[in-house]
Amino acid sequence: MRIRREGLLCGFLFLAGLTSCQKSSKNEDPPQKIVETQLSRVDDTRSDLLFRYLDEDHNLKSATQISEIPEEARAKVQVIDLSLSPEARGANAEVQIFDLRQKREDGTYAGRKVPRAELESELFSAERAAAPLPQLPVTLYAASWCGVCRKARAFLKAQGIAFTEKDVEKDPGAAREIAEKAAKQGIDASGVPMFDIGGKIYGGFDEKMLLSAIRPKRNQQP
Repeated sequence: MRIRREGLLCGFLFLAGLTSCQKSSKNEDPPQKIVETQLSRVDDTRSDLLFRYLDEDHNLKSATQISEIPEEARAKVQVIDLSLSPEARGANAEVQIFDLRQKREDGTYAGRKVPRAELESELFSAERAAAPLPQLPVTLYAASWCGVCRKARAFLKAQGIAFTEKDVEKDPGAAREIAEKAAKQGIDASGVPMFDIGGKIYGGFDEKMLLSAIRPKRNQQP
């Protein structure tokens, strides 16, 4: 009867879509117990927390006080509760991400748990959520008929770059303005688009050049 029962079990597993059938063993390891963890309480008074965040150059930094974290990096910060063991906080499976920009009525900060595998993507996604990328002021001098100007305008918008646009044909003052600026720097301003980026004049549309000029710190990566 035992053989028949095992045969029936094997047939059931085969019908269920399994490609192999093995006898059960009383010595099999019991399934691992999933540890339910609680979200840590995070406020300005705790001194047993470790904070990890990304700085403006994509470097992972650590801090032991919220005040040490730059304002622009506080949208998503990993919080490690050092009062708990790695097992107690489920460190192998999940991490805690907090928004440290604003306290709630009880003085704590809002947070949530995410899978450990998603930590990097979570932190990087926060990079621009906290504040716009630092940039130099940009003025685009263009003309309505200029196809390259349209491409430049679309590129600036796609990159989230704030800029002012001036039409050199519809606005004579804009034409004189860019001509005078370019002349002082020895730049030929006979065509469009032209850019004033932080007071420096650039002619033509080059994506890498624009990003490097507008966001110099972000483009000093090796």
